[in-house]
Amino acid sequence: MKLLKIKKDSPITTGIVGILFAIFVTLVLASLLTSCTSDDLAFEVIESPVLALFEEEIDDAAGSISMTATFYELDKSGILDKSIGIDSTLISGLSVTVFINETTEVGSLTTGSDGTATFEKTISELNGASRLEWVGTYNDTPFRIYRNF
Repeated sequence: MKLLKIKKDSPITTGIVGILFAIFVTLVLASLLTSCTSDDLAFEVIESPVLALFEEEIDDAAGSISMTATFYELDKSGILDKSIGIDSTLISGLSVTVFINETTEVGSLTTGSDGTATFEKTISELNGASRLEWVGTYNDTPFRIYRNF
């Protein structure tokens, strides 16, 4: 059996060497980038301390929106007991600020004894937004709940 002798300057040799070099560089960069970890995350994700259920009414003729949110505190202490389960309690006196586009405040509300707060605006006042962000703090835990309309 006779082996072919590959020339050093042939296009095939140059291509193979280039591919091997690219793979090597990619592996080195990947190992450097994945080995850099930090215990300090940019932000901490925590569960919302409240549950909000929404009812909305959009009046196209009048160009207005009315959205009612009912806020609940969830007691999960009985989650493993099927006869108890998760219990919910209405939250009264909860202060909530409503935003659009994450930074533009469009309203400030407080829940009543029935745990509800109603937000009413004209569509033009919302500057083309399609989502309301309900922001508040409950039991020293901040929350932000997004609701599309």
